[in-house]
Amino acid sequence: MKLRVVLTDLDGTLLEADGSACEEVGAILALLRELAIPVCPVTSKTAGEVRAILHELGVAAPAAFENGAGVLLANGSGELRPEAVALATLVAEAERLRAATGAPLRTLLELSDAELAALTGLSGTALAAARERQATLPLAVDPRWDGPIRAALPAYPTLSAVRGNRFLHLQGRHDKATAIPRLIELAGPGPGVTIALGDSPNDVGLLAAADVAVIVPGAAGPHPELVRLFPDAQVAALPHGRGWAAAVRGLLADDRDGNA
Repeated sequence: MKLRVVLTDLDGTLLEADGSACEEVGAILALLRELAIPVCPVTSKTAGEVRAILHELGVAAPAAFENGAGVLLANGSGELRPEAVALATLVAEAERLRAATGAPLRTLLELSDAELAALTGLSGTALAAARERQATLPLAVDPRWDGPIRAALPAYPTLSAVRGNRFLHLQGRHDKATAIPRLIELAGPGPGVTIALGDSPNDVGLLAAADVAVIVPGAAGPHPELVRLFPDAQVAALPHGRGWAAAVRGLLADDRDGNA
């Protein structure tokens, strides 16, 4: 089984809960660079956040940002998908949903820096980058409101609400899978399989779009919804980045054994 490209979520998957990358992840990323296997992050983060993380990790674009709303290109520019919905429309819809459902929701843009830092662990310029939304609007709201909020959306068929680790993301009818064909095109031709790694319901489209799906556990274990939806997926033995690194190392070993 030859690996062609690694598609990966960031928060809680490749990155730790505090947004850092463990030593094991750094070692695997270096090995993937040596083997010329592209690593394409697929994340809910903004284009600005992704640029900074790619630089820090030594990973080259392309990458998908804001849940597949756009793709970050090698020249640093962003390419929005046709399914993306403008931020102004999402802000207006969030206000309508708050009134229609009674949900005590607050948008990421309404949170103070202290509140956003407490939720995400971000600080300084990273906080500003997280607010530079183009086509998704994270909502801080208890998951018990997800159903009523989604039920209030049908009059707006171009919108969806997707649950991530910390937020309910109000966005267009796209998910992480939307950007994957473009990512693979930009990564370049070649034989082999695509692997995808994720940890939350926000990664369902990502995992479904790859040849090999890997569920990365959190501190409390793998997300039960992902285990239910992907019974044949590999489940990493460790949480977060250490699990990510161990799973990719195992797939690379399979690759080398298969080509020995």
